[in-house]
Amino acid sequence: MGLNTTCPVPAGAQDYGVRGTAWIPLVWSAAACSITTIAIALSLVVLHLRRYRAPREQRQIIRIVFCVIVYAVIAFFEVASYEVAQYIDPLGDLYEAFGLCALYLLFLQYAAPSGTFANDDILSAARAAEETTVSFDWVRVGYIFVFQYPITEIFCVILIESTEATGTYCSYSLYPYFGHIWVEIIQSLGIGACVIAILVFRGNMKQRMKVRRGLAKLVCFKIIVFIRFAQAWVFSLLLQYNVIKTSPTFSYNDILWGIPGLATCAEMVLFSLGFWYAFSSTEYGSNAKPRDSPLPLGKALLDVINPMDLISGIARIFPLWGEIHRSGDWAQWRAAIPINRQIRKYRNKKRAGGNVRYEEVRGEGTEELKMPKQSHSRSGSDAFDVEDTPTMGMGGQTLYQPPSGSPPDDASSSLMPEGSLRASSQGQWNGRRYDRSPSPPRGRNPEGMAGYEVV
Repeated sequence: MGLNTTCPVPAGAQDYGVRGTAWIPLVWSAAACSITTIAIALSLVVLHLRRYRAPREQRQIIRIVFCVIVYAVIAFFEVASYEVAQYIDPLGDLYEAFGLCALYLLFLQYAAPSGTFANDDILSAARAAEETTVSFDWVRVGYIFVFQYPITEIFCVILIESTEATGTYCSYSLYPYFGHIWVEIIQSLGIGACVIAILVFRGNMKQRMKVRRGLAKLVCFKIIVFIRFAQAWVFSLLLQYNVIKTSPTFSYNDILWGIPGLATCAEMVLFSLGFWYAFSSTEYGSNAKPRDSPLPLGKALLDVINPMDLISGIARIFPLWGEIHRSGDWAQWRAAIPINRQIRKYRNKKRAGGNVRYEEVRGEGTEELKMPKQSHSRSGSDAFDVEDTPTMGMGGQTLYQPPSGSPPDDASSSLMPEGSLRASSQGQWNGRRYDRSPSPPRGRNPEGMAGYEVV
């Protein structure tokens, strides 16, 4: 039996002129929602342009706010014309990738307000501003994860258009032979890495982001990304497995493009309202920055539409990749992720025969022995705590007090004059393990006084 390479087109899927009776209400509702979204978002954009006092921050804010306009317009045309829907839908994902990069650049400016991208000093400043202790340079690692997403999306757009031209894309099927399932998987990995990197960056800068409403900005944009991503999968799966069936009210394309498009238009109205709080322009007003005069409206608009910072950000990931490899940050990041820690723990346990650490050691006819932790103490009635041990002996002589990191005492250990020392079979403790070098010769110290030492 040969491989079936024919795209299984469902009944009515390519009959773009066949629409259910609900199509006209869908179009008018989508148009009303799109116009409302554009009006709300553009008013916020104009306010930022008139108060353009912090170009490096407001440039990114305007790009993010403009996302809801792009989504609403694309969704409206998908509802209005099913023929072009599959060709313009990837444009929303492409702008989404650059919007997430803009959000990350905005967070970088919040973390390092005086930093610039000249010689990557903003990355070093953001690294120094981290509020959590991380063993590797997460700022640079996260930068790569964020700016790989536009490259991933561009590759997916090319893949979609090329497979559409050869008839091997098949948006109606999730069969592995066709390109649709692979595009969805690649996009999922790309957006997942990008969003996780932004979440971790914000988590490492909580206090700095808190005063700039960083959480509100992240939540607003993250929910948009999640909803668009989830809707694409849900409606594809519902149609794929006949959970939703066509009817005179809703044709196949009404369900595939019409309902999700209208849902997107309605959601953008809500998010455009939320952006008024998350990306408010009041912090750039004359009262907040009285000494800074805003740029003229024309210059501010030209600064916003200049894409060179995004293009240079994408190009920067390649030298950064080599840099973190040379510095060892990439290996440290791999060692720090939870799944790798679990794998190393399992391997160490297997090598130790399953006995990595035991808090209690019991034997027949013996008393309970507890392995010491912070305070090195003996078991039984002779146990003592280092912190409670007297530091002065008879005659005012100072007794030896084990330093932090010294080994646990064995059953025969005791405080003895140096003249009565005997060689230890275990060797000397260096803080991590026993050094089995020969014991020093017995004798008196250079000052002629008898010292005390734990054997």
